[in-house]
Amino acid sequence: MEEKNDIGLKHLAHKHLLILNQNYFAREGDVCRGCREQIDSCQSSVYSCSDISRNYLYDCAMFLLHKACAELPPKILSPIDQNEFLFFKPTIQSTCCIICGLRRSWIWFTYCSSFNTDICVCLKCAIFQVQQSKEDPIFVHPGHSHPLALIQHPSSFQCYACKVNDNKLDSSYRCTKCQFWIHKSCGDAPHSSQFQFHKHPLKLSFSLPEVYRTFDQFCRICNERVYWIEWLYCCRSCRYFTHFHCARSRSSPILSSNEDETYPNLVHLPAADELSLNLLLEQFIKDKITLSDTSYKSNSISSSTKDIKHWSHEEHVLKLTTFNELFDRENDDEMLLLRCNGCDKPIRTYDSLFYGCVPCKYFMHKVCAELPREIEHHLWPGKTLIANKKYTFCDGCYGYGKAIFFSARRPDGKGIIDLHIGCVTLPKIIKHEAHHHQLHQVFDKDHACNACGWRGRLWGLYKHECKQCNFYICGGCIVKARTYKHRWDPHPLDLIYDAGMVEEHEHEFECENCSKEIDTNNWFYHCSKCDLSFHINDCLIRVK
Repeated sequence: MEEKNDIGLKHLAHKHLLILNQNYFAREGDVCRGCREQIDSCQSSVYSCSDISRNYLYDCAMFLLHKACAELPPKILSPIDQNEFLFFKPTIQSTCCIICGLRRSWIWFTYCSSFNTDICVCLKCAIFQVQQSKEDPIFVHPGHSHPLALIQHPSSFQCYACKVNDNKLDSSYRCTKCQFWIHKSCGDAPHSSQFQFHKHPLKLSFSLPEVYRTFDQFCRICNERVYWIEWLYCCRSCRYFTHFHCARSRSSPILSSNEDETYPNLVHLPAADELSLNLLLEQFIKDKITLSDTSYKSNSISSSTKDIKHWSHEEHVLKLTTFNELFDRENDDEMLLLRCNGCDKPIRTYDSLFYGCVPCKYFMHKVCAELPREIEHHLWPGKTLIANKKYTFCDGCYGYGKAIFFSARRPDGKGIIDLHIGCVTLPKIIKHEAHHHQLHQVFDKDHACNACGWRGRLWGLYKHECKQCNFYICGGCIVKARTYKHRWDPHPLDLIYDAGMVEEHEHEFECENCSKEIDTNNWFYHCSKCDLSFHINDCLIRVK
C-alpha cells in the first residue's frame, strides 16, 4: 500500500512486511482482511505476513490479502466529488459504503474522506473504481446525463437499454455516479437506422417523446406497452414505435406463404366502400343459408317465393319488390328512411329485390328474410341459435337497435348471447389488411379490441383474434369499410388503421365531432385533403 520492493510490501494496515505468494493454497476459513471475501485455492496471488515463522501470532497468521486488495493506492477520487480524495484506513466504526451500501461492524478496510467520516468506500468498490480509472476511458453518452466509464471485462447486470439481465462476454458502459449500466453494443447502437420492417429510417429515442404520452403507446413488433422512460426506435411522421431491443433483435412477423392456400375462399377485408360492404354482408348471409343444416332449412323461405308470411311480421304478407316499383326514383328522402327490419342496414340499390309491407313500412332484404329462424354457429357445434325480434345490444359489435337477433345461452353459462344478423353470419376466419396473419373468431371478454380500444362486455364479446400476435378485432370494427361518405366533407373518408398511412402528420389528430384527441393506436377515419378526422364509432356521423 505504501512501499513495494523485491522483498515484500509494506502495508498501512499491518506492522510486518507482506510477502506475495503466487501459488497460495487456501485453507478452510481463509478470508481476505481487506474485502472480507473468502480466499479460494484458484486465486494464486495472496499477500501474507512475513513474520509468522518466528512470531506465530494469531493476527499475523490470519493476515491475508488478495493481491488486488493489497496493491490498492493510498488514495482514490471520491465518487461524490471528483475534486476530493478518499484516503485508505482500517476502521472499527460501523459505516456504510456509499456505493454498495454494505455495512460492517468489525475491523475492515475503507477509503474515507478526511472531512466527513460518513463518506466511505469499501475495498470491493474501490477496486472497481481503480480499474475504471486505470483502464477505462470516461465519455458522455446522449442517453444519460452523467459520464460513463467503459468496462472492458465481462460483468453481470441488467442492461438499462435492452432490459436483458445476463452475464455477457462483452464490454459495457457504467455510470460513474449512479446505477445506470448498459452493454457496449447497446451504447454504440446507431441513432438512426433503416430496418426492413418500416419504410422510413427509425430514430433512436431515449424516452417516449412527451407529445405522444397522452395515450399508451405500444411496440409494433411485440405489441407490448412502450413505457415513457425506456429506449425505443420511432418514426415521428408515422407514429411508429418499437422497443429498442425488439427493433435490433428481430424483424416484423411475416405472413406464412401457405396460410392463404389453406383457405382458398378466404374473405379479405376491408370492403372498398359502403355499397361493397353491404353486398359482402349479403353474401355472408347467403353463405350461412347454404351451410345451414337441412333440418333448419325447413324454417327458411324459398328464394323463388314472391309473397311470404314472415314470422317477424305476422300481421301482413311481405311482397317481393324493388325501389322502382314502390318509389319515385328521384325521391331521395324516402330512400334514406328505408331500412331492413332484419339487419337494421339500409336498403339503397334501385334494382335489388327486397320484401316489404308498405302500409306498415316494414321492409327486409331478400337474404335476411330467407335466413332460417334456427341456425347453428361455428363457435357452438351442435347448439341451436333461435331468432327473435328484439330491442337490445348485439354481443358481437354492441350495436343497439330493434332488429332480428339470434340468441343462445352463453358458453360460460352466465346469461344469454344476442347476435344480430350481421355478426351471426360473419365467417369463422377472415384476413384483414390491418394485420399480417389470419384472424379466427372467438368468444372473448378479456382483451380490448385493437381497432376501437373497447374491452369485453363494454363493446363486444365476439372478436376475431390472432393468438400469435395478441391481436383482437371486435365484430363492429372488422366490417368497417375502407371509405365512408360523410356529410361534413366532400371527399370520402379513409379508414386509417395505422397512423403512418397519413403522410407527414406529426401533430395530433382531433375528432371533428367531439373535439377530443384521437388515440392513433386505434382505427379512425380521416380526410387528408381537408385534414378532418373522426373516431371510428360514436363520432362517425354517416349519411343515412
